[in-house]
Amino acid sequence: MTTGPPATAGGYSPMAMTLPNNAPTVNESGKLAVRRRILDAVKYVWIGGLSLDDVGPRLSRLILFCAALNAGLHFAASIRTRGLRRSALFFVLGTGLPAAGELLATGPMKLLRHRVHYRIAGVPLAILLGWYAVIHGSFVIAGRISGRLHRGEDTKRVTVPALAALIGVGLDLILDPAGLDIGLWEWNVDGVYAGEVVGPNGHRGVPLVNYLGWISLVGGVTYIYGPGGEDEAGYRLPALFLLPYYLAAVGWALKRRKFGYLLLSAPLPVALYVAIEKG
Repeated sequence: MTTGPPATAGGYSPMAMTLPNNAPTVNESGKLAVRRRILDAVKYVWIGGLSLDDVGPRLSRLILFCAALNAGLHFAASIRTRGLRRSALFFVLGTGLPAAGELLATGPMKLLRHRVHYRIAGVPLAILLGWYAVIHGSFVIAGRISGRLHRGEDTKRVTVPALAALIGVGLDLILDPAGLDIGLWEWNVDGVYAGEVVGPNGHRGVPLVNYLGWISLVGGVTYIYGPGGEDEAGYRLPALFLLPYYLAAVGWALKRRKFGYLLLSAPLPVALYVAIEKG
């Protein structure tokens, strides 16, 4: 009794069907297709989707590069002033708490949508690095001003977070309308503040909840971190690193002839001058 044709040269052998080198290519093609889909999904999430009205990848890369450079300068100055351990703690707080707030705003609350690419779960990496830089710069300025007022450590525990929150809000009074007008993000509801600025989706202004978030995040991070008794001389350089964000927004206000925002954000340059003035 035979089970098939003889295994001659060029003939057929049932054993050949089980050899690894002769495995069907269908499964391999399926695995490659699955891998491509996984990579495409990762790329889709990282870039931030394929919405046609989002900011272009080129501008998104430029924004990410500038944000990373600014955050890196802040971190390097922080290490020089307060050491690696406390600098790392501030970085974790300065990115972690804002990440939670951003995820809440872009997720369950559906208040906000970012239009800059290179984001995870709807939150651009550049935004998180920007949060760290702004919070750190606000903390530095607030600490410098509080030191000039000769406040004790117990008093600084309250005054520094309060001042830092006010400084951060002062910056965002001009920064958020600028970003909204340029199209870096869009609010899903109309806002009371900056009602003449129209976002890409047609909604006007900035909701007041945005500034409650700024107060909570900037004040919260600086309060949790606490005054560390660092050398105040090292505070001057990080304070200056806030200027790129402010000057970019000032350039927008001058170009658009929206001079009122310069007045509303005036406390920031005043606080910056007090922080960097020698005395």
